[in-house]
Amino acid sequence: MPETGLRRELVKNRWLLSLAVVVTVGAAAWAWQLAATGFSPSPRLADRGVIAVALDANQTGVTAPVQVHVAYNPGTGKAGTTSLSLVLQHEIGAAPEAAPPTAAIVLICGDLATGIDMINRFNQPVKWKPVQPKSENSDYWSMLGGSMSRCVYTRVSLDSGDVGLRQEILSGISGITCKRASGPRLLYVLPGLTTLPHASAGEIAFRPLPPGSKAIIDLDNQPGDFSAQTASPQLPDSGVLRWTKELPGSAGPLSYRLSGELLDTAAIQQRNLFMAGALAGVAGGGIMLVLEAAVQLLLNRSRKRAAKPQAMAPLPHSQDRTEAPALITPPAAAPPPQRRDRSMSVAVAAAVGATAVLILLRRRRNRLWF
Repeated sequence: MPETGLRRELVKNRWLLSLAVVVTVGAAAWAWQLAATGFSPSPRLADRGVIAVALDANQTGVTAPVQVHVAYNPGTGKAGTTSLSLVLQHEIGAAPEAAPPTAAIVLICGDLATGIDMINRFNQPVKWKPVQPKSENSDYWSMLGGSMSRCVYTRVSLDSGDVGLRQEILSGISGITCKRASGPRLLYVLPGLTTLPHASAGEIAFRPLPPGSKAIIDLDNQPGDFSAQTASPQLPDSGVLRWTKELPGSAGPLSYRLSGELLDTAAIQQRNLFMAGALAGVAGGGIMLVLEAAVQLLLNRSRKRAAKPQAMAPLPHSQDRTEAPALITPPAAAPPPQRRDRSMSVAVAAAVGATAVLILLRRRRNRLWF
């Protein structure tokens, strides 16, 4: 009977059906995860702090400009940290042995001061001290992004270098990260860089850098597939992720923000999302064929019950009981459905085989990609 054939095929293909269900559910979950990652919200990150460089208040005769160059490497070092280097360069007119050392003060304020650990050009650890301000005013509050009690400082002496140029190099790490990723999108938030006006705070007194001084902020070691999209302040059209600013000058930004996209990561996620959708569609098609056969089996059973003839019709009261009862002719049976013995087996086997081929192709493409 057709019902027996359908039932036999369902029992025979139960393992293929189970495999198709597992592949469909797994591919759907994989596609959902990829969609949640690829279409995640934009990354957000608060300001990281401010670096301030000023001259010691006793350096009244320094008129040559000072260049402050800060380079950030958020992608190196331990996770959740930021590597940075600070280079101070001072151009002087006299020979180094004839000119007095240039004394500068470096302040690191805000979150960037968390776990700060740096060394100088002699590989000696830099000693940081907390700032103990006598009073706070609006100038410091706006330039440093908060209270000076959140700052640490160190004294730097520029007393060596080539003729006409002195420099000091501080390098190390901070215990906070300056980047945030969300799917293929990446956000960098670099601390601001400024100088300070004439003032004193606790044991230190400082004055601003000479006119003509310049600040340079670099972002190094970004991923090779990173494509910058928006920057604040705007980046110059030079192909280099670098900001420049005159010091002293107007109050600089409290942070330098750069957002973009990882092109390779976005391409891989789109390809994987397509593969997951294809796996779910192919395996789901095999399940639909099996479900169709199961529904057909149930319909055939219900039709068979409805088509069973009654033995004889009841006799009316006025009819003679000696007459032979009139038999009821049963309705014509529904035509037997077409057998799906081979078609269902081939469909389920093809669905499972196609999923296996797609999985193997995906693994091979991943190996070739990397």
